[in-house]
Amino acid sequence: MSFKLFVYYCALCGGWAAFLAWAVMELAGVAALRSVAWQAALRGGALGLLVAAAIGLVDAVLSGARQRPARVGLCAALGLAGGALGGVVGQWLHTHHVPLFVGWVLAGGMIGASIGAYDMLRAAAAGQGLRGAGRKMLHGTAGGFLGGLVGGLPYTFLIGSPALPRGGPAASLVMLGSCIGLMIGLAQVMLKEAWLKVEVGLRPGRELLLTKDETTIGRSEACDLGLFGDAAIDRLHARVLRRDGRFVLSSVAGAGETLVNDRPTDGKAVPLRSGDRIRVGKSVVVFGERNKRE
Repeated sequence: MSFKLFVYYCALCGGWAAFLAWAVMELAGVAALRSVAWQAALRGGALGLLVAAAIGLVDAVLSGARQRPARVGLCAALGLAGGALGGVVGQWLHTHHVPLFVGWVLAGGMIGASIGAYDMLRAAAAGQGLRGAGRKMLHGTAGGFLGGLVGGLPYTFLIGSPALPRGGPAASLVMLGSCIGLMIGLAQVMLKEAWLKVEVGLRPGRELLLTKDETTIGRSEACDLGLFGDAAIDRLHARVLRRDGRFVLSSVAGAGETLVNDRPTDGKAVPLRSGDRIRVGKSVVVFGERNKRE
Protein backbone atom coordinates (compact mmCIF):
# COMPACT_ATOMS: atom_id res chain seq x y z
CA MET A 1 0.00 0.00 0.00
CA SER A 2 1.31 3.46 -0.86
CA PHE A 3 1.29 6.29 1.66
CA LYS A 4 -1.38 8.16 -0.33
CA LEU A 5 -3.68 5.15 -0.15
CA PHE A 6 -2.88 4.78 3.54
CA VAL A 7 -4.08 8.32 4.28
CA TYR A 8 -7.15 7.81 2.07
CA TYR A 9 -8.14 4.55 3.76
CA CYS A 10 -7.56 5.99 7.24
CA ALA A 11 -10.06 8.75 6.49
CA LEU A 12 -12.50 6.44 4.70
CA CYS A 13 -12.44 3.70 7.32
CA GLY A 14 -12.62 6.25 10.13
CA GLY A 15 -15.79 7.70 8.63
CA TRP A 16 -17.46 4.33 8.05
CA ALA A 17 -16.50 3.15 11.54
CA ALA A 18 -18.09 6.27 13.01
CA PHE A 19 -21.26 5.66 10.99
CA LEU A 20 -21.36 2.09 12.29
CA ALA A 21 -20.97 3.42 15.83
CA TRP A 22 -23.94 5.74 15.28
CA ALA A 23 -26.03 2.87 13.87
CA VAL A 24 -25.20 0.61 16.83
CA MET A 25 -26.17 3.35 19.28
CA GLU A 26 -29.44 3.95 17.46
CA LEU A 27 -30.32 0.25 17.54
CA ALA A 28 -29.36 0.04 21.22
CA GLY A 29 -31.54 3.04 22.08
CA VAL A 30 -28.74 4.96 23.79
CA ALA A 31 -30.54 8.29 23.23
CA ALA A 32 -33.39 7.08 25.45
CA LEU A 33 -31.17 6.71 28.50
CA ARG A 34 -31.96 9.14 31.30
CA SER A 35 -28.34 9.58 32.31
CA VAL A 36 -26.57 12.06 30.04
CA ALA A 37 -23.22 10.84 31.38
CA TRP A 38 -24.00 7.27 30.33
CA GLN A 39 -25.07 8.49 26.91
CA ALA A 40 -21.79 10.34 26.50
CA ALA A 41 -19.71 7.37 27.72
CA LEU A 42 -21.44 4.89 25.42
CA ARG A 43 -21.35 7.25 22.44
CA GLY A 44 -17.67 8.01 22.92
CA GLY A 45 -16.76 4.41 23.71
CA ALA A 46 -18.47 3.04 20.59
CA LEU A 47 -16.85 5.67 18.40
CA GLY A 48 -13.40 5.13 19.92
CA LEU A 49 -13.58 1.34 19.73
CA LEU A 50 -14.63 1.12 16.09
CA VAL A 51 -12.54 4.01 14.73
CA ALA A 52 -9.38 2.81 16.51
CA ALA A 53 -9.93 -0.76 15.30
CA ALA A 54 -10.48 0.40 11.71
CA ILE A 55 -7.40 2.64 11.60
CA GLY A 56 -5.35 -0.01 13.42
CA LEU A 57 -6.23 -2.52 10.70
CA VAL A 58 -5.24 -0.08 7.94
CA ASP A 59 -1.94 0.58 9.73
CA ALA A 60 -1.29 -3.16 10.09
CA VAL A 61 -1.81 -3.64 6.35
CA LEU A 62 0.59 -0.77 5.53
CA SER A 63 3.31 -1.99 7.87
CA GLY A 64 2.97 -5.63 6.81
CA ALA A 65 2.53 -6.39 10.48
CA ARG A 66 1.91 -9.87 11.81
CA GLN A 67 -0.41 -10.75 14.69
CA ARG A 68 -3.07 -8.47 13.21
CA PRO A 69 -5.90 -9.68 15.50
CA ALA A 70 -3.86 -8.87 18.62
CA ARG A 71 -2.78 -5.52 17.18
CA VAL A 72 -6.31 -4.51 16.18
CA GLY A 73 -7.71 -5.80 19.47
CA LEU A 74 -5.33 -3.60 21.49
CA CYS A 75 -6.22 -0.59 19.33
CA ALA A 76 -9.92 -1.27 19.92
CA ALA A 77 -9.46 -1.60 23.70
CA LEU A 78 -7.52 1.66 23.98
CA GLY A 79 -9.96 3.39 21.63
CA LEU A 80 -12.87 2.21 23.77
CA ALA A 81 -11.26 3.55 26.94
CA GLY A 82 -10.20 6.83 25.32
CA GLY A 83 -13.53 7.40 23.61
CA ALA A 84 -15.54 6.74 26.78
CA LEU A 85 -13.25 8.99 28.81
CA GLY A 86 -13.42 11.73 26.20
CA GLY A 87 -17.20 11.49 26.03
CA VAL A 88 -17.63 11.75 29.81
CA VAL A 89 -15.06 14.53 30.23
CA GLY A 90 -16.50 16.44 27.30
CA GLN A 91 -20.05 16.17 28.65
CA TRP A 92 -18.95 17.24 32.14
CA LEU A 93 -17.09 20.23 30.73
CA HIS A 94 -20.11 21.04 28.59
CA THR A 95 -22.21 21.41 31.74
CA HIS A 96 -19.64 24.05 32.79
CA HIS A 97 -20.09 25.91 29.48
CA VAL A 98 -17.02 24.42 27.79
CA PRO A 99 -17.55 23.36 24.12
CA LEU A 100 -18.08 19.64 23.46
CA PHE A 101 -15.14 19.37 21.07
CA VAL A 102 -12.69 19.37 24.01
CA GLY A 103 -13.78 15.86 24.88
CA TRP A 104 -13.36 14.70 21.29
CA VAL A 105 -9.83 16.12 21.23
CA LEU A 106 -9.01 13.86 24.19
CA ALA A 107 -10.70 10.88 22.52
CA GLY A 108 -8.86 11.52 19.24
CA GLY A 109 -5.52 11.62 21.03
CA MET A 110 -6.19 8.26 22.69
CA ILE A 111 -7.26 6.74 19.36
CA GLY A 112 -4.07 8.03 17.74
CA ALA A 113 -1.89 6.71 20.57
CA SER A 114 -3.43 3.25 20.20
CA ILE A 115 -1.89 2.89 16.72
CA GLY A 116 1.63 2.63 18.14
CA ALA A 117 0.78 0.87 21.40
CA TYR A 118 1.33 -2.67 20.10
CA ASP A 119 4.73 -1.74 18.64
CA MET A 120 5.74 -0.23 21.98
CA LEU A 121 4.76 -3.35 23.91
CA ARG A 122 6.46 -5.70 21.45
CA ALA A 123 9.68 -3.67 21.42
CA ALA A 124 9.73 -3.53 25.23
CA ALA A 125 9.10 -7.29 25.51
CA ALA A 126 11.91 -8.02 23.04
CA GLY A 127 14.33 -5.67 24.81
CA GLN A 128 14.64 -3.49 21.71
CA GLY A 129 14.90 0.27 21.52
CA LEU A 130 11.66 2.19 21.86
CA ARG A 131 12.59 5.18 19.72
CA GLY A 132 10.87 4.11 16.51
CA ALA A 133 7.72 2.83 18.21
CA GLY A 134 7.69 5.88 20.48
CA ARG A 135 7.80 8.24 17.51
CA LYS A 136 4.97 6.35 15.85
CA MET A 137 2.88 6.60 19.01
CA LEU A 138 3.68 10.30 19.41
CA HIS A 139 2.79 11.07 15.79
CA GLY A 140 -0.46 9.16 16.10
CA THR A 141 -1.36 11.03 19.28
CA ALA A 142 -0.65 14.40 17.67
CA GLY A 143 -2.72 13.49 14.61
CA GLY A 144 -5.56 12.24 16.80
CA PHE A 145 -5.60 15.44 18.84
CA LEU A 146 -5.73 17.53 15.67
CA GLY A 147 -8.40 15.29 14.14
CA GLY A 148 -10.51 15.54 17.29
CA LEU A 149 -10.22 19.32 17.11
CA VAL A 150 -10.96 19.67 13.38
CA GLY A 151 -13.81 17.16 13.46
CA GLY A 152 -15.06 18.15 16.90
CA LEU A 153 -15.76 21.76 15.97
CA PRO A 154 -18.46 21.00 13.35
CA TYR A 155 -19.77 18.23 15.64
CA THR A 156 -20.24 20.77 18.43
CA PHE A 157 -22.01 23.17 16.07
CA LEU A 158 -24.34 20.54 14.60
CA ILE A 159 -25.27 18.95 17.92
CA GLY A 160 -25.73 22.31 19.61
CA SER A 161 -27.84 23.78 16.82
CA PRO A 162 -31.53 24.19 17.71
CA ALA A 163 -32.38 23.57 14.05
CA LEU A 164 -30.49 20.28 13.84
CA PRO A 165 -31.27 18.74 10.44
CA ARG A 166 -32.46 15.18 10.13
CA GLY A 167 -29.43 12.91 10.04
CA GLY A 168 -27.33 15.56 11.77
CA PRO A 169 -26.01 13.24 14.54
CA ALA A 170 -24.92 10.64 11.98
CA ALA A 171 -23.29 13.23 9.72
CA SER A 172 -21.48 14.87 12.62
CA LEU A 173 -20.07 11.55 13.87
CA VAL A 174 -19.00 10.52 10.35
CA MET A 175 -17.23 13.85 9.92
CA LEU A 176 -15.54 13.40 13.29
CA GLY A 177 -14.38 9.85 12.54
CA SER A 178 -13.11 10.84 9.09
CA CYS A 179 -11.15 13.79 10.46
CA ILE A 180 -9.54 11.68 13.19
CA GLY A 181 -8.55 9.02 10.66
CA LEU A 182 -7.31 11.59 8.13
CA MET A 183 -5.15 13.47 10.61
CA ILE A 184 -3.67 10.30 12.11
CA GLY A 185 -2.75 9.09 8.63
CA LEU A 186 -1.29 12.44 7.61
CA ALA A 187 0.76 12.67 10.81
CA GLN A 188 2.25 9.22 10.27
CA VAL A 189 3.20 10.00 6.66
CA MET A 190 4.30 13.64 6.93
CA LEU A 191 6.41 13.05 10.05
CA LYS A 192 7.90 9.73 8.92
CA GLU A 193 11.59 9.17 9.62
CA ALA A 194 12.55 6.45 7.13
CA TRP A 195 10.80 4.13 4.71
CA LEU A 196 11.18 1.56 1.94
CA LYS A 197 9.44 1.66 -1.45
CA VAL A 198 9.18 -1.22 -3.90
CA GLU A 199 10.25 0.19 -7.27
CA VAL A 200 10.52 -3.08 -9.22
CA GLY A 201 8.89 -6.34 -8.24
CA LEU A 202 5.56 -7.58 -6.94
CA ARG A 203 3.06 -4.71 -6.57
CA PRO A 204 5.46 -1.80 -7.30
CA GLY A 205 4.66 1.37 -5.41
CA ARG A 206 4.23 -0.37 -2.07
CA GLU A 207 5.72 1.61 0.81
CA LEU A 208 6.71 0.55 4.31
CA LEU A 209 7.43 2.79 7.28
CA LEU A 210 10.56 1.84 9.21
CA THR A 211 9.44 2.08 12.84
CA LYS A 212 11.35 -0.89 14.28
CA ASP A 213 14.99 -1.56 15.10
CA GLU A 214 14.91 -4.51 12.68
CA THR A 215 12.88 -4.76 9.47
CA THR A 216 13.09 -8.01 7.51
CA ILE A 217 13.04 -8.44 3.73
CA GLY A 218 12.42 -11.77 2.03
CA ARG A 219 10.11 -14.22 0.30
CA SER A 220 8.49 -15.47 3.51
CA GLU A 221 5.08 -14.18 4.57
CA ALA A 222 6.61 -13.60 8.00
CA CYS A 223 8.89 -10.87 6.60
CA ASP A 224 7.96 -7.23 7.10
CA LEU A 225 8.52 -6.53 3.39
CA GLY A 226 7.43 -9.64 1.50
CA LEU A 227 8.82 -10.03 -2.03
CA PHE A 228 6.95 -13.11 -3.20
CA GLY A 229 7.20 -15.15 -6.38
CA ASP A 230 10.95 -14.77 -6.96
CA ALA A 231 13.02 -17.95 -6.50
CA ALA A 232 16.23 -15.86 -6.35
CA ILE A 233 15.05 -14.32 -3.07
CA ASP A 234 15.45 -16.37 0.10
CA ARG A 235 12.70 -16.69 2.68
CA LEU A 236 14.71 -14.31 4.88
CA HIS A 237 17.05 -12.41 2.59
CA ALA A 238 18.15 -9.19 4.31
CA ARG A 239 17.51 -6.92 7.27
CA VAL A 240 17.36 -3.15 7.64
CA LEU A 241 18.71 -2.32 11.10
CA ARG A 242 18.73 0.87 13.13
CA ARG A 243 22.20 1.40 14.60
CA ASP A 244 23.40 4.48 16.44
CA GLY A 245 20.73 6.70 14.97
CA ARG A 246 21.02 5.57 11.35
CA PHE A 247 19.91 2.66 9.17
CA VAL A 248 22.12 -0.07 7.71
CA LEU A 249 21.39 -3.00 5.39
CA SER A 250 22.59 -6.41 6.53
CA SER A 251 22.29 -9.44 4.23
CA VAL A 252 21.51 -12.78 5.86
CA ALA A 253 24.31 -15.35 5.89
CA GLY A 254 23.74 -17.98 3.23
CA ALA A 255 21.12 -15.93 1.39
CA GLY A 256 21.38 -14.91 -2.25
CA GLU A 257 23.18 -11.83 -3.48
CA THR A 258 22.16 -8.41 -2.19
CA LEU A 259 23.26 -5.23 -3.93
CA VAL A 260 23.13 -1.58 -2.86
CA ASN A 261 23.38 0.80 -5.81
CA ASP A 262 24.47 -2.22 -7.92
CA ARG A 263 27.37 -2.98 -5.58
CA PRO A 264 27.44 -6.33 -3.73
CA THR A 265 27.31 -6.08 0.05
CA ASP A 266 29.62 -9.11 0.43
CA GLY A 267 27.90 -9.99 3.69
CA LYS A 268 28.81 -6.66 5.33
CA ALA A 269 26.48 -4.15 6.98
CA VAL A 270 26.12 -1.25 4.54
CA PRO A 271 25.03 2.21 5.81
CA LEU A 272 22.00 3.49 3.89
CA ARG A 273 21.37 6.96 2.54
CA SER A 274 18.16 8.36 1.13
CA GLY A 275 17.74 7.26 -2.47
CA ASP A 276 19.84 4.10 -2.19
CA ARG A 277 18.54 1.26 -4.37
CA ILE A 278 18.55 -2.19 -2.81
CA ARG A 279 18.41 -5.06 -5.29
CA VAL A 280 17.44 -8.55 -4.15
CA GLY A 281 16.68 -11.08 -6.87
CA LYS A 282 14.64 -9.30 -9.55
CA SER A 283 13.20 -6.77 -7.11
CA VAL A 284 14.45 -3.25 -6.45
CA VAL A 285 13.61 -1.47 -3.20
CA VAL A 286 14.42 2.22 -2.64
CA PHE A 287 15.39 3.45 0.81
CA GLY A 288 14.09 6.88 1.83
CA GLU A 289 14.99 9.00 4.83
CA ARG A 290 13.71 12.32 6.02
CA ASN A 291 17.13 13.58 7.12
CA LYS A 292 19.46 13.65 4.13
CA ARG A 293 22.99 12.37 4.78
CA GLU A 294 26.20 13.22 2.97
